[in-house]
Amino acid sequence: MKITAVIAEYNPLHNGHFKMLKKARRETKPDALVVVMSGSFTERGDICVADKYTRAAWAIEAGADLVLELPTVYTVAPAQRFAEGAVKTLSMLGEFTLCFGSETKELEELSYVAEFMQSESRDMQFMLRDYLSQGYSVAKSRTLALERISPDIANLVQSPNNILGVEYIKAGSKYGGKISFHSIERKPDNNKTIVCSTKIRALMEAGKDYSAFVPEFVHIEHPTSTEKYGTVSTYSLRTKTVDRLAELAGISEGMENRIVKTEFNTLEEFLRLTTRRYTRSTIKRIAASATCDITKELVSLAAAEKPYTTVLAVSEKKKKALFPLLAASDGYFFFKPSDCPADHPVRPLVDLDERAAKILKLCQP
Repeated sequence: MKITAVIAEYNPLHNGHFKMLKKARRETKPDALVVVMSGSFTERGDICVADKYTRAAWAIEAGADLVLELPTVYTVAPAQRFAEGAVKTLSMLGEFTLCFGSETKELEELSYVAEFMQSESRDMQFMLRDYLSQGYSVAKSRTLALERISPDIANLVQSPNNILGVEYIKAGSKYGGKISFHSIERKPDNNKTIVCSTKIRALMEAGKDYSAFVPEFVHIEHPTSTEKYGTVSTYSLRTKTVDRLAELAGISEGMENRIVKTEFNTLEEFLRLTTRRYTRSTIKRIAASATCDITKELVSLAAAEKPYTTVLAVSEKKKKALFPLLAASDGYFFFKPSDCPADHPVRPLVDLDERAAKILKLCQP
């Protein structure tokens, strides 16, 4: 079976996503189009505007045949771990083509960047250590080093979609020839019908009409309340001990001490703890890790274990073909969390997915 896969968040699914899915099917001509989608949180640490089953149903309406959940341990993570987790999850499908949007049409350019970054020279490693010692984040340190070594490559990884594209290619290299790649160039349309999810969420929060920017089947009467999430998250951060904070994913170099010593009463006040090393997205991921209890131990467990996923949605016409494919894989798949036994190796990770889903439900009106 020829499979094309897409990695997504759909927070919410908008016209650009709809267009991309149609292009993916048209340009790669698969027997099945599979989406692996973030569950309750996004890569940047935001809580999703709607639950994962609602968003998975949108994906099926938009043309996907199967929607799998990207485990929360990979969802709330920097670009590299997000990409590695998504590709690892999709590896359960066997051979497939990974289709992604980027700001450049030439896949060869992104492949070259991925190869260059994987074979970091001594000069590159020296510069990375230098910038890290100055307090820059890993991503920023790599960008600064690339600007000195190869400005052309640095320009290619300035945009978030190109960065993720490069990380997908790097992650896919571990699976030999089982994964091929297809890039779809993202083109602006002057905000006539396509705008980013961030702008759509802002319209939702303001109670303004956003219907021009989403397919007709995408409608959220009551989006997840970021205010409620802020309260829940602030409580989680304020009530954890310094030792427990130190165990959370994303926290290092004594950041736990700074959190405990800082007075903050809202999530927005907590997000002001940014530094060169800890960007706003990093701080948001720390808040999400504290809220969902994403620990370094869970990150290590996910890295050591076989891939797993929960099936969120499937088109009726592809059930008979796709479920045997997953069943024959070397990973674990479930139709619902209770399908995972209490003593299963990945049960702590499934419990994490459930905690994230309950937090989102708690924050809905």
